[in-house]
Amino acid sequence: MASKRNLKRDIDYLIADLIFDCYACMEEHPEKSSSDYEQIIDDIFVVKDSLVERINHFDAQLHGRSRPYFLEIKKDLIASVTEAYEKLNQLGC
Repeated sequence: MASKRNLKRDIDYLIADLIFDCYACMEEHPEKSSSDYEQIIDDIFVVKDSLVERINHFDAQLHGRSRPYFLEIKKDLIASVTEAYEKLNQLGC
């Protein structure tokens, strides 16, 4: 099993990169409402908290093997970040 710490670092890296891109788009397009960008940021923080909580509360007796469990977390991370970037692209960035 890969380390939980590395998985959390990956989550932090991807989330921080997305947030940076949101703020960059807000700077590039001051004529657009910042509430749309802030909504993307708020949504991704909810996802981050959910994923970290799932990592911290892994129980082998409840979830079985660890590999499929953590692969599912990685898939959810990628899907959530991809969805957020699609929303950002729809805003014109």
